[in-house]
Amino acid sequence: MINKGDIVNFYSTVASFQESYRMRNPGIVVASQEPNGKYYDKGHAYILWTDGSITREHLTYLKGVESV
Repeated sequence: MINKGDIVNFYSTVASFQESYRMRNPGIVVASQEPNGKYYDKGHAYILWTDGSITREHLTYLKGVESV
C-alpha cells in the first residue's frame, strides 16, 4: 500500500504515459485511498510532483522509492 508521505515514481510500460512523467518524478503522496473491493477500483493517490504539479493517479502506476 502507498501511504501519505511516501516518495513514489510514476511507472508504466506504455512509453507515451511514461514520457509525460519523466520530468515530474519523483513525487510525494499527499493522500491515498485503498481499493474499495470492486473489480474496477484499483485505489488512487494524490501526488505532489517535483515540478510542482498535483495529480490523482491509480495505485497501479505508482512505485515506491526505496531509501538509501
